[in-house]
Amino acid sequence: MERHTGREKEHLFDFEVARETVESFSAACGVSCAVLNREGEVLFKTSVGSEGCSACRAIMASHGLPFRCGKLHLYGAAQAERFGGRYIYFCPSGLAYFASPIMAGGQAVGALVGGPALIMDVEDYAAGEPRSWQGLPAEERSALCAALECSPAMEPARLSHMSTLLFAAAVYVGDNSTELLAHREETAQQQDIGVYIQQLKLKGAAKNYPLAKERELVHAITEGDQPTARRLLNELLGHILFSTGGDFRLMRARALELMVVLSRAAVDGGSDQNMIFDMNCRHLNEIDHLRTAEDLVLWLTKVTEQFVNSVFCLVDVKHKDVIYKAIEYLKRRCHEKVTLEETAGYVGLSASYFSRVFKEEMGETFNNYLGELRISKSKAILLTTNASIAQICGWCGFDDQSYFTKVFKKYTGVTPGRFRARRSRLETAKERSTGQSGAKNSAKKGKRRQR
Repeated sequence: MERHTGREKEHLFDFEVARETVESFSAACGVSCAVLNREGEVLFKTSVGSEGCSACRAIMASHGLPFRCGKLHLYGAAQAERFGGRYIYFCPSGLAYFASPIMAGGQAVGALVGGPALIMDVEDYAAGEPRSWQGLPAEERSALCAALECSPAMEPARLSHMSTLLFAAAVYVGDNSTELLAHREETAQQQDIGVYIQQLKLKGAAKNYPLAKERELVHAITEGDQPTARRLLNELLGHILFSTGGDFRLMRARALELMVVLSRAAVDGGSDQNMIFDMNCRHLNEIDHLRTAEDLVLWLTKVTEQFVNSVFCLVDVKHKDVIYKAIEYLKRRCHEKVTLEETAGYVGLSASYFSRVFKEEMGETFNNYLGELRISKSKAILLTTNASIAQICGWCGFDDQSYFTKVFKKYTGVTPGRFRARRSRLETAKERSTGQSGAKNSAKKGKRRQR
């Protein structure tokens, strides 16, 4: 322990290390950074890009308006400790900050705080009529705008990356708390959701439920695409929290509706139907014990991840790593002229042996799987964009539009144009027959995978 000049209180961390760390962070990232003790007092602070904050405080003081920046940052640090090591928050003027606790012996003994930053252009920021600006004369608004021009502006994604870096810096300064590291991934999404909700508020976004985004999430579940599913789920959760206005009963109702939709997507993706129904029963019992929006977010995230994992479950596959690598490769390259030989080379097998392994473990040939993958991708694009059939044909790895139409009809029973017009509903007897045949084939493949 050591003392910082001019202060009586002892620090339970190495202050000089903390000071050097925030100086390096600030110089590298171009944003102000501060070291706080556990009472929320600023021990050291850089001044990079903090003009907007200083101007805001000066104008509020001149009008006798209260500003509680110290308490705000103490709150941010406490929330960061609670949510696994990092937390993004906003001051009353809408400036963004991010905090991470300094841990020692399992307790928070201080914090690092980064900011302020703007997540939009100054013009858009001013047009949103920040709460602390209301009633200010035009000349003072202009002075604030000029000051804010000196504050770093960044996209929410960059703000999230900086928050992660600050967390790493705080771990370096403290004692490398394993508890914080264990919870980091689980709680990181709450920061992303918070930033997304703030964007919706500042943009004055409509509160209508984004069905198109839900369809994209359903497609990601069907494909077993974990990263895309997590991103889209965060955005949907942001809409739900934003549109329900804090009404937990409404939040829970929306979450239940989404759970049912996603469970159907998992079944469509090849998951065992009985397993999914059993999972839903367990999830329905769990939701009765949830009491906060934070609990609901974590619960629905866990549910979604289970659905995604159930779609691509190769527990009993003898060549698990090979098949997994091959499928990931095809998902990335299905829009190109990818071949069996190229894929076999990528996973380190001969073409003939890889072809035999693929058919044995997946229950279908390589070319058939690749065709289904391309058609699945084209269906998602048809339902979520206004792109022309010719464009979609090229985006999904087909050279000829007529051949694309032929293959599409083979798998779906309808042409791409009719599929888009009918929003994927199969209506004629022939189309229903084709759909049932496809369902039987999927069931057979599911049985092969479960051997």
